[in-house]
Amino acid sequence: MTMAPSKAIMTTIEATAITSFPPTIYDKPMPYSQRQLLRHDHRQPYRLHTDRKIPILKFGDLLVEVYGIGLNPADCKSADLGYLLSSSSGLNEREFIGIIVASEVDQRCPLQMGEWVLAVPTDYRDIRKSTFQEYTIVCCYNAIRIPKHVDPFKVASMGVAYVAAGLSLGVCLGVTFTKGPKEREFNLLEIARRRPEDVPDDIIVEVFDALAPCYQAQPGEWLLVYGASTITGQVIIQLAKLGGLKVVGVADLSKHQQLLQSLGTDILVESSNLDQAKRDIKQLVPGSLRFAVDTVGPQTAAWCQQVLAERTSSSKLSHLVALAGTPPTYSPNIQVHTVPIKLFHTSQYVGGHLSKWLYELLDTHKLLPPEVESVSGGLDAINGALEILKQGKTAGKGMVIRIKEPDSLIECLAQA
Repeated sequence: MTMAPSKAIMTTIEATAITSFPPTIYDKPMPYSQRQLLRHDHRQPYRLHTDRKIPILKFGDLLVEVYGIGLNPADCKSADLGYLLSSSSGLNEREFIGIIVASEVDQRCPLQMGEWVLAVPTDYRDIRKSTFQEYTIVCCYNAIRIPKHVDPFKVASMGVAYVAAGLSLGVCLGVTFTKGPKEREFNLLEIARRRPEDVPDDIIVEVFDALAPCYQAQPGEWLLVYGASTITGQVIIQLAKLGGLKVVGVADLSKHQQLLQSLGTDILVESSNLDQAKRDIKQLVPGSLRFAVDTVGPQTAAWCQQVLAERTSSSKLSHLVALAGTPPTYSPNIQVHTVPIKLFHTSQYVGGHLSKWLYELLDTHKLLPPEVESVSGGLDAINGALEILKQGKTAGKGMVIRIKEPDSLIECLAQA
């Protein structure tokens, strides 16, 4: 039987693994158990358990001591509807920051024990990577090193938004980016297509069939972003500008105009009256408008689809990325995309590119993190924080639960 290329590579790499799980984690004794927050029924609050096992490392894994958990409005929706519940899991598909305390990785993995990382566990079926616990697992190529001059808690709520934004633009719309001091070009869609064995069956159509090369977004074209003030919208705007696109953002300008201007949004449109917003876009945005991203829900996605349908030239198909639900009905000349979020962990090349690029963007101040509200109290504070999110009191901001306080965060920042 012919072995897939990626598996052949992994077989070779496994021979050079460092060690198995060590008796100590980084510089202190290995704990026998940990605290973990579990939700046994989506109608009930999370319950704190104090005697849970430390996750077991597999090859390619890092064990991270969790210091901060980033919460976003989608978290309370997922929890209430039971999307991410499994037999013994907390809320999985979210984000956290922490310190690497153990590893089972190839020696070529650049991440070292003691480093701060941001993690985005997109493979939520692996309960070892559940966020609501004191120690959790992240793949080496998915761990995002945090620059030493950046306060880790300020980036703890941007990981999911960044991955969603990167895949929306890079895979769904085919935007080409540059990175590194030599500004080398990379295209996530092309990277994903080079290794079909790393693309799960349920996202094959999105990766291989949803966007022909002639339809990929090119520098100078317009992108409509509905929900521009959301954390994901803020990241999309900044990445789109780095990719050479021009951005029209739709949001509540009475609250967010200054923020969106600071991110480089080319045209701002008020969202309170969508009929007027459509007229404003027609008047203010010259030429064709072929691309849109909606971050809010099915009804606003339908509005974006209608705007594209009225503005698209007859020669090219338009493309809508629906991050929070697809339109109830479809327009024949609009391709609606669902972000293949799992590609971040199934493809070590796509995941690796995104992870390394975020480090570079933060290190060079090319990507501004969202404003965050910090909540102390550790795991015990999460139920209350989810209620605050549900009430919509943190619009445009992330919420970070401080699980543990570093021994000396000032010393960490001073290393820059």
